[in-house]
Amino acid sequence: MTVRQGGRLLVVAVAVLAAASTQARPLNLFNAMRDTPITRFSSADVDLMTRTVHQALDSGADGVAVTWENPRGSSGGSVTPGKDPQDRANCRVARIENRHRSLQNAGSYLFCRSKGQPQGAWQVVELLPR
Repeated sequence: MTVRQGGRLLVVAVAVLAAASTQARPLNLFNAMRDTPITRFSSADVDLMTRTVHQALDSGADGVAVTWENPRGSSGGSVTPGKDPQDRANCRVARIENRHRSLQNAGSYLFCRSKGQPQGAWQVVELLPR
């Protein structure tokens, strides 16, 4: 698996998790995921979102949204990075908002740079409460 593929899977997992309550039962979890933007994203949408997440985490200013839009589709979103609540230098919070046509979804996540991975790849550590 390349870093790009791993990043794509990471972002897909993040977007799916945003739809689901951590308290949800299995059927409720599936039903919650069924109508989320990520389920309608093309591979180009996922690539754009992935690049935006990494850009925001790597160099985005705290509290300033970095947006993405697929000019060939009906998808877009934003990533708003922020400081880690525990003030760890290798971690950041990101609020990720996505849309596809009339579907919208948002969630906040704690990302940390993974040690031993190429270029210190970002990994989701925790889905934060709303």
